[in-house]
Amino acid sequence: MPSQRQTPGGLADKLAHELHVHQIELASQNDELRRTQTDLSVARDRYRDLFDFAPVGYFTLDRGGVILECNLAGATLLGERRAALEGCSFSRFVSPADGDRWHLFTRKVLGAEGPHRIELALQRADSPDAWHGQIDCQQMALPGQESTLWVMLTDVTARVLADFDQRVAALDTEARELERQRVALALHEDLGQRLSALKMELASLSHSEDIAACRERIGALMASLDDAMSTVRRITQDLRPPMLNDLGLAAAIEWLAHDTARRVELSFTLSLDTVAPDMGEQTRLALYRFVQQAIALLVFDAGSTELHIGTHCAPGRFVLVLRSRWPCQATSSTPSLDPDAARILEHRARILGGRLMINLPRDPQGWIHLELVMPLAERPGTGALLGDCR
Repeated sequence: MPSQRQTPGGLADKLAHELHVHQIELASQNDELRRTQTDLSVARDRYRDLFDFAPVGYFTLDRGGVILECNLAGATLLGERRAALEGCSFSRFVSPADGDRWHLFTRKVLGAEGPHRIELALQRADSPDAWHGQIDCQQMALPGQESTLWVMLTDVTARVLADFDQRVAALDTEARELERQRVALALHEDLGQRLSALKMELASLSHSEDIAACRERIGALMASLDDAMSTVRRITQDLRPPMLNDLGLAAAIEWLAHDTARRVELSFTLSLDTVAPDMGEQTRLALYRFVQQAIALLVFDAGSTELHIGTHCAPGRFVLVLRSRWPCQATSSTPSLDPDAARILEHRARILGGRLMINLPRDPQGWIHLELVMPLAERPGTGALLGDCR
């Protein structure tokens, strides 16, 4: 049988056909790669947008806590431009009071797998005010790369303040109940006993025939009645001093200082602005209660024997200052205040729309300084200043 041999022209046609088939396949694969690349670009852009515009802050930190990457929400929370954050240590934005807790937390995350959570007091780059952040952190190690920390930061200031307000409300309720008990005890033990004694004395007078003795006993009864009336006035003034509405805040604070000095060993000075703005009855009462509680904290709780109270009405704000000092024979330890009572005062300052600054001295013989700055609103059309009763 004769062999079938292809001519050079037939072989060229076969090779051309095979090359054409391969060309079609490569074009199809290239189109598929282009579609895949487009889909990947769309997915990358979508996830980049999800990362950038997420409502919480996302950060990537190296093992030393240096920021490698963050999203827009994270930059906003820290009060700094995103480009400026790259290369900064995250600890720069942690409040000094929580610096040690952040350091121990990062060591814990690097030493154990799984997600970890902590709440810290943080500071913005553009504001001195602290805020509360919840940090969810996990160590991630990608193939061929050094392990990093993935951090999610959420602003929980509103929740923390709400929880604190709940605790303050509970403390206020307890304080009101204790005040009611104190008033009830004063009425029963002091005023009630005086009135009972007067009643018995009057009953015995009805059977007495000695006019001189009756007059002497009536004089003693009148003195007891004067003491009872003084007790009623003291209880009434403790509940709400009448001069607060009649004479103003300065007169009420002055009476409170004199009454406190009468009860305990206290020397005080006053520097009260007699020209007070029209704050409204509720704001005046809230300020008086604030001063009352601050004096209780400084004098009755901390044991201060020297006190200065000053008020000043500046344009657009009302300033209240209280300074106190321990006695000379006090302990040499650094002065301190009850932290819960101090937080309650700060809470009351926020209710007034102001801010309380507390400065404790390093020197045991130094002065404790409390300063309340409360903004004042202007009454439309009159120029009169009003207390901000928020």
